[in-house]
Amino acid sequence: MKRLLSLFVTCITIQLTFAQLSPLHVDGPYFRDAEGRVVILHGFAQTFSPWFNERGTKWNNYDVEGCLRYNKGIIDGIQKAGWKMTFVRQHMDPYWSNTPGIHTTGENDIHAFDYNRFTKYLDEVFVPMAEYAISKGLYVVMRPPGVCPENISIGDAYHQYLLKVWEHVAQHPKLKDNGAVMFELANEPIHINSGSRDKDEEMTAYMQAIVDVIRQHCNNILLIPGLGWQQQYTGFVKYPIKGNNIGYAVHCYPGWYNSGAENDVDVTYREFKRGWDSMITPIALQAPIVVTEMDWAPQKYQSSWGKAVTGKAGGEGFGANFIRIADETCNVSWLLFTDGNLLANYQDSAPDGNTFLTDPEACPRPCFRQYQYYATEEYRDIINAEGYGYQKEEEPLFSLTEQWFNPSIWEKGTFNEATGYLKTGQWGFGGWQYPMGADLSQWKYLVVELSRSQSCGASFRLFDVNNYWDKPAMFNFNNKTRLVIDLHQMKNETGRLLDPSHIYIAGFWTNGSSAIYIKDIYLSDDGSTPSAIAKTMTEDSSLPVYDLQGRKVGTSDAMDLLPRGLYIVNGKKLLR
Repeated sequence: MKRLLSLFVTCITIQLTFAQLSPLHVDGPYFRDAEGRVVILHGFAQTFSPWFNERGTKWNNYDVEGCLRYNKGIIDGIQKAGWKMTFVRQHMDPYWSNTPGIHTTGENDIHAFDYNRFTKYLDEVFVPMAEYAISKGLYVVMRPPGVCPENISIGDAYHQYLLKVWEHVAQHPKLKDNGAVMFELANEPIHINSGSRDKDEEMTAYMQAIVDVIRQHCNNILLIPGLGWQQQYTGFVKYPIKGNNIGYAVHCYPGWYNSGAENDVDVTYREFKRGWDSMITPIALQAPIVVTEMDWAPQKYQSSWGKAVTGKAGGEGFGANFIRIADETCNVSWLLFTDGNLLANYQDSAPDGNTFLTDPEACPRPCFRQYQYYATEEYRDIINAEGYGYQKEEEPLFSLTEQWFNPSIWEKGTFNEATGYLKTGQWGFGGWQYPMGADLSQWKYLVVELSRSQSCGASFRLFDVNNYWDKPAMFNFNNKTRLVIDLHQMKNETGRLLDPSHIYIAGFWTNGSSAIYIKDIYLSDDGSTPSAIAKTMTEDSSLPVYDLQGRKVGTSDAMDLLPRGLYIVNGKKLLR
């Protein structure tokens, strides 16, 4: 009788916990629960294979009970240690779905995949673990077995494999339409074979096919991965995924997005933020982001994938700046990709020390304390306050300020806005990046002026493709200090005419042997005088007001009639 009563109480407890886990849906750039509250998730990851469960020392030989016992214990241990987790990313590891005894070259090799084994262990391992996590108050992100091969193509064997896996998962009665379960559609695609078509358009079509198959059966939140090991997302702005309940799964490691790694600790918040804004922010303005892999620690601990230090938010280092940037973006959920057994052994009461779990320069200590803050009412009130959201300041065209000019688009450079000094790295490039594309087509000319002659092979280059390794239009300074570029006659080395309606990258290339000194750069209708955005306006009681693209939108005595935003008045940037 006591045992039956205990089972009854346990059942009731699990049901109450599940009832408290409000189903999520996507609303614009946010996850919202059933009550309409913004939800930003913070969590950890689990992989269900012996090797990734403490190197095969805890269970093996396809021991389902051993796997479940160990991994449920990890969830219990993490919560007992005091971690305020709200989601877990669970890997349906190919250990279970590959035919035993068949050699594979890695997790991207699917020739040993057995569909019947996958469906069997989905029922016996993956679904029970998802149910257990939900019963513990954790939302679940499920990822398919393995990783993408280096090159993918629409309709190839790997595409067919993903379609087959997700069509089955989408029909599972315990997963379909479950507002506590999200699907991350693939892991770390790198390149896509696109033929003559834009690779971004091809990637959208590749993922859209998977989305469409899933949508025949369920409406779970789907997390779309980007190319470049889940770093490249501006293509989804240009070619959107169609449908509802769509978010994006991003990876972030030290050295990515211009961030600092352990051997490059002097990279600061500003460089990291520029890289993030270039590759992630455009899609974050439209849909929620989940960083499904991220960690850091000094290499000496050999306990993290990413090698870096915490550093200081706003200064140097990776970890503190990642947290700041994620919070500033306002809709980024993220996890700590550290082994679960290490997280379960964390003790916040232990003094700072020289171990992975006690060193403030490794990820566990700062993340544990940040998660504590995310669990507070104060934080929940902030993200649900009226007007909460990412207010991205629109980048002005060709601003010669340290805020907007990036001297390190390729190789590390330095720039001084007071003097116009630019010294690029060797064969380096500094200038401006416009993730959404800048429309220069309404002007005839771009004028670029140096204040003195150069001796470092300098040229000015413009790209109408969002890829630094594409072929730009190049204009050499030689012995000149002034270039007048006809925006409608720009050709690259192949003779292709560039489209000025979407310029993604513009700036100065040099061999890095010496500096150049930039005097001015402006758009012009006649090649000799600046257009409105660069003009010095005369004092008047009613001055013209221009937007950041140089278009006249009103007068200074009637600015209260304009929408809130940044404007140019009398050559100065003003916020209304």
